[in-house]
Amino acid sequence: MIRKFQIILLVSLAAFLLIQAAYSLRWQIAHDEAPLLYEAFLMQSGAMPYRDLFDFQMPGAYIAYYLLGLLSNFGPFRLRVLDLAILAALLFITFSFMRKFGNIPAIASALLFGLMYMQGGAFMSLQREYLFLPFVALALWINLRADNLTLRDHLLTGFLFGLAAIIKPHAALGLLPLIIFHAANLRKRAMSFLLPAGIGFSIPILLVILWLTLTNSLSPFLDIALNYWGLYAQVNGEMAITPADARLSFLLKQALELGGYWIWILPSIFGIYITPQENKKYAYLLAGLVACYAIYPVFTGQFFEYHYIPLAYSFSLLASLALTTHHLPLTTHHSSKFIPHLSSLILLVAILIYIRPSNTFTRQIEGRPISRTTDRAVVIAKYLDENLQTGDTVQPLDWTGGTLLAMLQVRAPLATKYVFDFYFYHHVSNPYIQNLRNDFLTQLAEEKPRFIVEVTAIDKPWITGEDTTKDFPALREFLNANYSIEVDKDDFLIYKIR
Repeated sequence: MIRKFQIILLVSLAAFLLIQAAYSLRWQIAHDEAPLLYEAFLMQSGAMPYRDLFDFQMPGAYIAYYLLGLLSNFGPFRLRVLDLAILAALLFITFSFMRKFGNIPAIASALLFGLMYMQGGAFMSLQREYLFLPFVALALWINLRADNLTLRDHLLTGFLFGLAAIIKPHAALGLLPLIIFHAANLRKRAMSFLLPAGIGFSIPILLVILWLTLTNSLSPFLDIALNYWGLYAQVNGEMAITPADARLSFLLKQALELGGYWIWILPSIFGIYITPQENKKYAYLLAGLVACYAIYPVFTGQFFEYHYIPLAYSFSLLASLALTTHHLPLTTHHSSKFIPHLSSLILLVAILIYIRPSNTFTRQIEGRPISRTTDRAVVIAKYLDENLQTGDTVQPLDWTGGTLLAMLQVRAPLATKYVFDFYFYHHVSNPYIQNLRNDFLTQLAEEKPRFIVEVTAIDKPWITGEDTTKDFPALREFLNANYSIEVDKDDFLIYKIR
C-alpha cells in the first residue's frame, strides 16, 4: 500500500515538473540574467571584468555567463533550453548518487529540487547559486558511490568545490561536511582526504588568478574586493542598509527563519531516523550539507531568495529519505509498519504546504505579461534599434529594470565601465563611493554617449537606510547641460545628447 502511495505521489510531482518546464521555454531574460548576459556580450567584444567593467561578481560567474552567451547567442529560447539541460543533468546526477538510499528516495530528491527551482520562476533562473550546484552534486556522487575512494577521487572532490567557489565563495561551505565525514571514517588517516582535496580546491582559484593577471585585471579585482565588497555586504535582502548596532540581531533573526525552508526539517528528521544503519553515515553527511548551506546566507548578509538555492537542494536530498521503505530494526511489527507510513505522510504534508507553481507560471496560465521589466525593455530596445548609429554608445542608469536587456537585444555598446548605477547611491559619504561618482562623471564627460537611459520606475531597486540617497546633483547638472529628453515615460527616460 505504501509503495503505491509513493508511486502516485512521484508521478504527480513529475507531471507537475514537466508542465512547468515546458512553459519555462517561453520565459524571457529577466532580473539578474540581463546584466550578466550583457556583460558577457561586452566580454565577447574584448572587455574584461574589473578592468573594463565595474562589477563585484566573482570571476567564475563571468566565465559561466560568457559560456551561456556563447552557446545561446543570447537568444531567450536557447537560454531556456540550456537552463533545462543544466537542470536535467543536475537531477540525473542527484538521482544517481541518491540511489544508495533506494530508487524511491532517489527519484523524490530529484523531483523535489526540480520543483523548488521552478517555483522561483524567471527570477531564479540561472542564478549563480544554481550554476555551482552541478559541481557540488558531482562531488557528492564521487563520495557516495563507494567507501574505497582513491587519491584521484579526493583530488577531484576538491577541484569541483573549487569550481563552485570561483562562482560564489561560500559554496565551499559544502566541503566541510565531507571533511568531517572522511575524518570520522578515515580516523588517523584524515589527511589522506584533506591534503589532495585542498590541492584540488586550489587549482581553479590559481587558474583564475593567472587569468586575471594575464589580462591586467587582478589589481582592479582586488581593489573592488577590498573596498566595495564590505559596503555591499551591508545591503540586506530588503535593499536597505542594516545599521551596525542592529546587524547581529538581524542576521540571527533571518538565519533562524531559514528562508521559509523550516517546513522540511521534520521530514528530514524522519528520513534520517528510518535510514538503514549501513547508510546512516551518508544521511548524516547530507544533514551536514543542510546545516552548512543554512549558514550560507548569513555570510552574504543579504538573505535574497536565490541565496537559499543550495539549502533547497540540500533539503530535497535529506527530506526525500522520508520515503525510505526498508524495514526498521524496531521491537514490534506494528511499529515497523507505522513509522514509514507516518514518515511518508509528513513529507506529503510538507509538499502540499510548500510546493506550488511559480508566479511566472501563474501569470502565463492567466495570459498576463511575465514581467514589467521585459515589457519596458521591448520599448527601449525598439527606440535604440531605430536611432542608434555606428559608433554610438549608450549609458544605462539602471540595474535590473530592463535597460540592460534592451541594450543586449540591440547589441548597444556601453559608454563607460559602469554597467549599473545603484552603487552611486549607498554609503555616499564613503571616500570610495565618492571616487566612483567622480570617475563616472569624468568618463561620461569624455565619452559623451549619444543616449542615456534612466529607469525611474517604482520597482527600481533603490537602496534605503543610513547614508543612502536618491540624489546625484552633479550627474543631474551634467544631464541638464548636455542632454535633452527624447522619450518621457512614467517608468523611464531616454536622453539624447544635444
